[in-house]
This record gives sequence, C-alpha cells and structure tokens, in this order.
Amino acid sequence: MPESNDDQWVNFFFGAPSSTAEVPTLEISQPDFSQVWRVQAKYREGFWARLESGEQVFFQYVPLGLKLLEDRGNLDFGMTVTFGDLGEILPDEVQRGRAAGSLRTSPPRVVYRSYRSDGMERPMFGPVVLQARTITRSPEGSQFDAAAPQVNVSKTGRVYRSDEFPMLRGFL
Repeated sequence: MPESNDDQWVNFFFGAPSSTAEVPTLEISQPDFSQVWRVQAKYREGFWARLESGEQVFFQYVPLGLKLLEDRGNLDFGMTVTFGDLGEILPDEVQRGRAAGSLRTSPPRVVYRSYRSDGMERPMFGPVVLQARTITRSPEGSQFDAAAPQVNVSKTGRVYRSDEFPMLRGFL
C-alpha cells in the first residue's frame, strides 16, 4: 500500500536522510494565459514529477522566493511569491488576461505542491489551490500574494446556504 501524504511528511522529517530536501513547486494558470506555468527554484535544469492525478509534468526553473503567510494546515494559508523572472513571464501573461478582460473575474490560479528530492512520484504536500489577486512588478521581476479563495467570512470552507442551514431563513 502506498504511503499517504501525511506518512510521507512524517517520514521526511523523522526518517529521511539529511541529503533529502523539500522541493516546493507552483503551478500558475489562468484561462487566457499562453500556457500552464509549472515552476520551481531548486533545480536549474528543471525536473519531471508526477501530479496527484498520475500525469507526469515538467517543472522549469525560475528564481522564486516563497514566504508562507500562515501555517500549512490553516484555512488562511497563503504565501508571498517573488518571481525573479526579470519581467519575462508574468507581465506578458497578465497583459493577455487584461486584454481579454478576464483577469478580474478569473484571477490566476496558483497550485502549491511540495515534493521530496528523492521521490518525485507524487506530492509530499498538496495540492493547495490558491488565487493571486494582485500582481506587482519590480525591476527584479514580479511579486504576488497567493491566498485561499474567499469562500465565506467564517473561513470554514463551507458556503452558508439556506437549504443546508434552515435557521438562516429567519435572518434573510
């Protein structure tokens, strides 16, 4: 029986050799982008890895800075991503989204996965689906905050609907 993601995570911290590293990856997509961008910052030649669906994909190297905003298990999980692409990737893609008029209604989707450097057969952590609401430019590249889509104010991940919560009818 294959290890679950939780088992892989525990084994990574308590049983993996010291030469094993965590390899964070991002998958950035939007309906009007020219392609799905799969990026990572550890291996300059890039690498092939298998997604949770079983599809094998290539993650290309881009200088990235990832700063987690909350704990991984938190519903407020998010990260600040500094994309050191020198304006070669994201600004052109953002321009495509703006030209098509879909950037505000369909913000870029950012999927965070983490792999073990000694096993790229499936993610050790993730996928965590986030959204990039604002993307800013700097001389070094682009930066954005990727955060969980706002589903409701209570952040339970469940939408309050009157068919699920009949008591809400009294407040409407």
